[in-house]
Amino acid sequence: MVKQLLFILVISKLLFPSFGPDSTSDIFEKSVNRLDSLHINPSEFLYAGEARASLDGELPLRKTNIRPIPMLIFGGAGLGSMVAIHINQRNAWWSKDRSSFHFQEDWASALQVDKFGHAYGTYMFAYAFSEILQTSGLSRDDAVLYGTIAGGVYQTYVETEDGFGKSWGFSPSDWYFDMFGAGFFLAQHYVPDLQNFTPKWEYASTKWLNKPQIARPNSFMDDYNSSTFWISVNVHNLLPQTAKRYWPDWLFFAIGYGGDAIDVNPDILSEKRICFSLDVSLKKILPKMSGHLNWWAQTLDLFKFPSPTLEFRNGKSRLYLLYPFRFNIGRVNF
Repeated sequence: MVKQLLFILVISKLLFPSFGPDSTSDIFEKSVNRLDSLHINPSEFLYAGEARASLDGELPLRKTNIRPIPMLIFGGAGLGSMVAIHINQRNAWWSKDRSSFHFQEDWASALQVDKFGHAYGTYMFAYAFSEILQTSGLSRDDAVLYGTIAGGVYQTYVETEDGFGKSWGFSPSDWYFDMFGAGFFLAQHYVPDLQNFTPKWEYASTKWLNKPQIARPNSFMDDYNSSTFWISVNVHNLLPQTAKRYWPDWLFFAIGYGGDAIDVNPDILSEKRICFSLDVSLKKILPKMSGHLNWWAQTLDLFKFPSPTLEFRNGKSRLYLLYPFRFNIGRVNF
């Protein structure tokens, strides 16, 4: 819209020079200033010191001004995604063994891998809701706040549905980690230094890796044997200024946690996985694109892709060239 108005004003000056030597330029300048004042400055729209992208490719509004059409389009897409997740969870869990609502702590289950899944899941819901709300006309501050609240409320609804399960219930520790994920997303907005620590999820099905598969409902969101949860650290930003030139700004360092043989068979001992890995920022290595395409690169940076990794389990270490996949190079197994 801004570009269209500027184009019209320039054409008007060329076609009607008698309009006055200064009048059109005055209108041009005032219009630009007025339109720019509606949006936050690029210097205010950053993540870890780098330009952030939006879903519609535009800078966020400085003050909330609801846009009905984008709200209907993107809000409808978000609602459809939530319905799809609800159906997936209902088929996997909620339609079976229903009982009255109750609390049941499950801290010991899944080697606590599920807790990291709850935190990451709520963080992602808060991110998605805030992006939709921002594109729908909410200011950046309002979008982050209400997106965080929406993510926390939705995950509370999920935990409440679990509370009606006969063999499980509303787990307080699950909910605490849900709130931590939402809180961390909100904190990153107000404490920019936290943006140097990005949660990520890496998924590789146990079927692809020929590992024991989970025995309970095999929903990909709850298959913790196939998941590794990471915190990716922007090393370059944390280094002193004199040392930054020695570390590429696109190369991150990640710490991950996962588990194997969780809920598989009582005779098979489950194992924790602690991983140290190199990570790459897709947004930094991909060429700069226009509009919303940058948003997709930004969003993909919330997922971890295979990279060199050192894994520790049961006191033993294993080196991977592209974790979690194994390769043979001559007699060496990576």
